Amino acid sequence: MKLNSLESRGRADVVIVGAGSGGCVAARRLLDAGARVLLLEAGGPDTNPLIRAPGAFPKLFRSAVDWNLTTAPQEHAGGRAFYWPRGKVLGGSSAINATIWIRGSRRDFDGWGEGWTWEDVLPEFRAQESFRGEPSAARGTDGPMPAGARAGSHALSEAFVRAAALGLGVPLVSSFNDGQLEGAALLESNHRRGERHSAFRAFLKPVLNHPNLTVLTSAHVLRVLWTGSGDTRRASGVRLRHQGRTLDAPAGAVLLAAGAVQTPQLLMLSGVGPRAELDRHGIETHVNLPGVGGGLQDHLAVPVITRSRLTSLDRVPQAEALARYLWNRSGPLSSNVAEASAFSHARPGLDPHADDPDIQFHFGPAYFRNHGDTTEPGDHFSVGPVLVDPHSRGRITLASADPQAAPVIDPAYLSDERDMQSLIAGVRQAREVASASPLSGLRGAEVLPGEGVRTDAGLRRHVQQECATLYHPVGTAALGDGDGAVVSRTLAVHGTRGLWVGDASVMPRIIHANTNSTSMMIGGRAAQFVLLGLQQA
Repeated sequence: MKLNSLESRGRADVVIVGAGSGGCVAARRLLDAGARVLLLEAGGPDTNPLIRAPGAFPKLFRSAVDWNLTTAPQEHAGGRAFYWPRGKVLGGSSAINATIWIRGSRRDFDGWGEGWTWEDVLPEFRAQESFRGEPSAARGTDGPMPAGARAGSHALSEAFVRAAALGLGVPLVSSFNDGQLEGAALLESNHRRGERHSAFRAFLKPVLNHPNLTVLTSAHVLRVLWTGSGDTRRASGVRLRHQGRTLDAPAGAVLLAAGAVQTPQLLMLSGVGPRAELDRHGIETHVNLPGVGGGLQDHLAVPVITRSRLTSLDRVPQAEALARYLWNRSGPLSSNVAEASAFSHARPGLDPHADDPDIQFHFGPAYFRNHGDTTEPGDHFSVGPVLVDPHSRGRITLASADPQAAPVIDPAYLSDERDMQSLIAGVRQAREVASASPLSGLRGAEVLPGEGVRTDAGLRRHVQQECATLYHPVGTAALGDGDGAVVSRTLAVHGTRGLWVGDASVMPRIIHANTNSTSMMIGGRAAQFVLLGLQQA
């Protein structure tokens, strides 16, 4: 892979911080437009072979390609501190996730307002993907990212789709990517011939030798550099640590794409954020933006696990699974584990015709609990209700002024009682699905939370003890026009010039589905806005 030194390259037009889902797409878009790009990634190259195998993603957790973050203890979840995996590698979290390719809904984006409606974002979604499936006006066919059905799905996943339609009273659908999040279906994945295509592999690896691209790995950005003051304050580059040295990288513009945790951290370290928080750590305030770090939203998942009469993915002997994958990219390692999904309105009082779904079921033909760390003998399947309409809001704050220190992550899980009610109702619905045909004929006893746990109090304890992140933090540098907004509708940081954000932190409200595809869309649109800003400078 190509690795350049700063000394051998000229001044970049744009420096991008973070080579994850947003950053890789933005870099490709900027290169295609003729810009000189410096891409900085704190992690290393994507040489770990497990990155290629979709079903191996739990093995990447807590490894060298994971930031391995931990939240503050959560008052409403039994005082537990939650593990948060985030990709620390070229490709970012798209290199360690479950490769679910799904967009938000028309209603999601229309709710973001002017400039971000479904009609505004659809062209970028279409431009990014190479969809294998029935032609649709909503789908793209010529983009860098392969997307569509996996080569094969487990028989349990096929049964779940039909059982969910029957048990929940929802339609069978062919896709969740046409602007509607409803019904039950097998999930699409960003695979090609059984291999994961991360944002890096799809968008940047083919152009890694581009003369206008400089990529530095193991480059930890310390802060944004500024010129001018007041209304003329302009981002002029970044300061970073690389190979034991502190270096300055000047640029015409700076695009932060470090994700919903590190982007607000970097803004605050650079003097952009809530004045009281910056004062607390002795950081000079350049722009008082109270919304930086606030508005943290995430999807919570709860395991509901049942014994299976069919062999589950995780019961195939590891040697056999590896041999099948190496031979022809088939078997458990070619699966993304979460093979199927369904959306429902679980919490009492929700109107399916007027309200967004509050639960998205993720089905896996395996025992999946505690991020895959906890295993049990025997065959199982998991019907996991996921809260996709969270009302709780948390915050990212600084632990210290040291850029190498992880920030304080407080998602305030379950601080809004509506979230608990949705998940309790979701567990009950998961049981209805597992008891519906044809899944009912393939099941044994429920093992988690267990057949005897039936009361609201018992299910509440189960949610508190077992809920976990589904890896979708967003909203900590939200776009908008109000007092809490951090970036404009063109993703420029309020009160600054030459500084943009292009990752999941700009989502003003979390979408009702997995966030990776939308993060890539945001990165692509951010590049367009940066190019326009450079032209106007």
